[in-house]
Amino acid sequence: MQHNYENSSIDNLIDEFAKEEISFTDVVKNNKTEIKNLINECTQRIVNKNKIFFIGSGTSGRLGMIESSEIYPTFGDSTFIGLIAGGDIAMTQSIEGSEDSMFEGINQLNNEGISSSDLVIGISTSGNTPYTISALNNCKSNKIQTCLISNTSKNKYHINIELGVTKEKILGSTRMLSGTLTKQLLNMVSTIAMIRSGKTYKNYMVNMKPLNKKLIKRSINIISEIANTDHKSAEKFFECSNREIKTAIVMYIKKISYQKAKKLLKENDGFLSRII
Repeated sequence: MQHNYENSSIDNLIDEFAKEEISFTDVVKNNKTEIKNLINECTQRIVNKNKIFFIGSGTSGRLGMIESSEIYPTFGDSTFIGLIAGGDIAMTQSIEGSEDSMFEGINQLNNEGISSSDLVIGISTSGNTPYTISALNNCKSNKIQTCLISNTSKNKYHINIELGVTKEKILGSTRMLSGTLTKQLLNMVSTIAMIRSGKTYKNYMVNMKPLNKKLIKRSINIISEIANTDHKSAEKFFECSNREIKTAIVMYIKKISYQKAKKLLKENDGFLSRII
């Protein structure tokens, strides 16, 4: 369907672009079993310290790269690795021809030392991007667990999630609704997998890395709130615990040393909720 956007008012354009063909709630409803399977597969790799790869081209690849880069500071975990057609430079520059390569994705995965215990999540809104599909097919033939996130695809893997977008406001511009839904899906999958792996306590980021002043302040506040102590004591235990939030909380509440707190956390697979 054609839309004569250039003759529409700004108000009408805003209203038009606010409409969604499909909502994220619809995506979850239509794919809940597959999403659950993907979360379980991700959780298993996090716990076993294997690798999980996001692989895609263009917007799809950038979304995977963003997701993987944000997980470490948030959850202190480096399981997720993002790969994009054209390499890292494709994050800031359009290298459209790279998506047609049948070998680049395979080579990138091999360079990362992929093993049979890993998981590869391909992101391709069209469902047939050569870079992504050839990498998934190679993994599948080598009995490596695979997942494809697309709008629709004839290619089938161990896990298949279909967003169901049939048309974008600007035809073919998959950075729009398809990109938005993909971002929401990746956020959901990675976050729930981290929750299931003991990287959170209630809804606190107790495994985050305090890499700047903002995160240091947030870490101390988290310790103070969970341990129900004053800011000064929280800061003291934050420093005594090598700036590890969970360790600091266990040290304070259990009144034990750093080494004993670390041992207790290890015995409980890092789950703070099993200790306090």
